[in-house]
Amino acid sequence: MATPKPCVPEKHYMITTDFGHLKKMIDDERYFVLHAPRQTGKTTLMLQLTEKLNQEGKYIALYVNVEAAQPLRNNIEAINELIISEFESNARIYLEKKFQPQEECFQIRSMSNGINEFLTRWCLELPKPLVVFMDEVDSLIGDGLISVLRQLRSGYTKRPRAFPHALCLIGLRDVRDYRIYSDASKRYIVGGSAFNIKEKSIRLADFTLAQVQELYAQHTEATGQTFTEEALQKIYELTQGQPWLVNALGRELCFEEQAIAIEQPVTETNVDNAAEILIKRRDVHLDQLADKLTEPRVAKIIEAILIGENQGELQDEEVRFDWNENRQYLVDLGLVRSGKRGLEIANPIYREIIPRELTAYQQDMLGIEPQWYIKPSGKLDIDKVLEAYIAFYKEHSELITNRKTYTEAAHHLLFMAWLQRIVNSGGHISREYAAGLGRLDLCIEFAGERFALELKRSSKTALTQGKQQLADYLNRLSLPNGWLIIFHRGKVTNWDAVGKREFVTEAGKQIEVIWL
Repeated sequence: MATPKPCVPEKHYMITTDFGHLKKMIDDERYFVLHAPRQTGKTTLMLQLTEKLNQEGKYIALYVNVEAAQPLRNNIEAINELIISEFESNARIYLEKKFQPQEECFQIRSMSNGINEFLTRWCLELPKPLVVFMDEVDSLIGDGLISVLRQLRSGYTKRPRAFPHALCLIGLRDVRDYRIYSDASKRYIVGGSAFNIKEKSIRLADFTLAQVQELYAQHTEATGQTFTEEALQKIYELTQGQPWLVNALGRELCFEEQAIAIEQPVTETNVDNAAEILIKRRDVHLDQLADKLTEPRVAKIIEAILIGENQGELQDEEVRFDWNENRQYLVDLGLVRSGKRGLEIANPIYREIIPRELTAYQQDMLGIEPQWYIKPSGKLDIDKVLEAYIAFYKEHSELITNRKTYTEAAHHLLFMAWLQRIVNSGGHISREYAAGLGRLDLCIEFAGERFALELKRSSKTALTQGKQQLADYLNRLSLPNGWLIIFHRGKVTNWDAVGKREFVTEAGKQIEVIWL
């Protein structure tokens, strides 16, 4: 099912696409942006539309990918020359000879304005309007990107006779959100000002549940293998329709070494197991996601989500501006979304990957023998786990104070690393966290038992709010008791108070409070 390259209808399962809205924009001579995270189907969609337009015959349509110009950075003439060669090459491959640019098109007077001149000359000799789909524009950098956008903008008034009738820029982000640093002018240029002819931005949506069902039904029709309704619901729940994840789960379930036998139906349990395999194996897409976590602007938002605090509510205007800009960057990358409880990780698979990735090094360094914490009955000894962590933290607090990144979430991450190292021996941790939620909720599932824990940072209201929040969480899980762990902010001055444990009751639930 999954493919890192554009899909081919004859080789891959594909959902039905309605081009009506896009074709209307083209008929209206619109210049627009199509953006979405990587491997969500942008290129496949545009190649299909390009082919369809050429078959219908009203327009001459061409797709070009300009990513190869990225290493040229601010060398505007070299960027123009490379992009023009991409137009020439693709035109030779995909267009009839009579529509290909002639020699006159390449007699460019100024290579600093080469793309504009090339498109002008080509459109003047074409018998029909030209439609251009330009992919990976946002891979360009600095003055090179500014130059390309301004050349397209300056030719806009010449359309459709002497410039493309319609044009679509394709990339990860909306061009209006670009802040491009110009080495020439020593300042930031807003992408919207460099390409203010853009009339509309379209974000390619994730799959709906119905589309997930349609996609998997094609496999059933082709092979006879069925999926339970619960399995399809689970696939959608875990991926939230993110196309790469939907396809990757399908590949794992149906085609890889541990694929389900074709005569057996795929169940919800099978889906959970396949998701865990993806998370542990860190396929290319998930590995790229993990790499993004090291970017400072990404870390700022993810850290706030992990600890449940929304820095965007701060009064400092500069901080708020950075927050909003960084937030939009992560939304465009497909890392986060606005959920019912606030800004949250885009889907449960990403939600599981992020804390595991951020704690991978700590897990490897922790000298824990998971079997120490397993009772003779095979059950998890949660009291022993917590008591051992308290002792460990008192001895190794430098793992908190010396952390260079995600410092505000250091307590949360070290504690999760400890739990993950133990639970990996035969259990699972479910996590709930979102900016503004005020805490991070954990549910350990091990040998048929569940343990609910809530992590909060210390404040005047941490205990009062934490008890209420944990009681609500316990109600949702139908559990009678849980653990509220409150982490100290700042330098510890009284180590005797660290690890203090006390029992309280809230809304009929027994809660053990641990102060760290």
